[in-house]
Amino acid sequence: MKNPNALKWSDLRTGIFFILGIGFAAYIGLVVGKNTNLFSGITTVKILSRDVQSLAENNFVSVSGKKIGTVSKMNFVTHNDSLYVVADLRLKQEYAVLVTKDSKATIKSLGVLGDKYVDIKTGKGSPVKEGDFIALYSEDGLANIASKASLTFEKINTMLDKLNSGKGMAGRLISDEKMGSELAETISSLKTTTAELSSLSKKASHGNGLLPKLLNDKGLAKNTEETIEHLNLTASKAEQLITKLNNDKGSLGQLSSNPVLYNNLTHTLSSLDSVLVDLKSHPGRYVKLSLF
Repeated sequence: MKNPNALKWSDLRTGIFFILGIGFAAYIGLVVGKNTNLFSGITTVKILSRDVQSLAENNFVSVSGKKIGTVSKMNFVTHNDSLYVVADLRLKQEYAVLVTKDSKATIKSLGVLGDKYVDIKTGKGSPVKEGDFIALYSEDGLANIASKASLTFEKINTMLDKLNSGKGMAGRLISDEKMGSELAETISSLKTTTAELSSLSKKASHGNGLLPKLLNDKGLAKNTEETIEHLNLTASKAEQLITKLNNDKGSLGQLSSNPVLYNNLTHTLSSLDSVLVDLKSHPGRYVKLSLF
């Protein structure tokens, strides 16, 4: 008679298979949870950064937007007294050959508030090997955008404060009513002047006065030019004459600058005048007529 408490081989075998099944299921779950492929080779490359921008383990890695692996783990390291994070990127072997040593990695976001992932832009160098580092370049995230927006708003607020306080030309235009009125009057005057110049230009182009004829009649314009040239020539000769008069050389110059000569000439003319008067009064003194 068999012992009812004795362990049957079939029960033991069932237990062994059950335990193995649980272990296999746990391993499959671990592999699937890390987004890896059980039946493909893996190449691990690394990136180094001071700020991984909330990148987490198991986030995916892509090339040109296509998933090629995952972020397996991240650890802190110290270099030159500075703290960094090293992230291991597990790449599927079939895609790892696309990643070159001069590739550039960027941490990006799925949407504005989405999960982070690593996108790799391939280069033209040789393919990476196990444990190689690839360069990481930063991209403006939401925090950087918010920081830049904050700085912009600060500048705008500073500018508004200056305007409200009346500082600068723009501030004075806003706060000083008199200056604003004067500027408005100046602009109005400029508009009036512009309109008058426009009207004058139209009259000059299409009117009947002298100016339109000078602008449109080539013959009259040429005659005017010749007249102006003659006037310039006459003015030049007159200037030369005045220069000679002011000069001591020549009779006219001596008359204008030498008082002795002027006085002698005046005395001579006066004497000649006296002789002519006496000649008219007593012609017999100067002219004698004889018939025989």
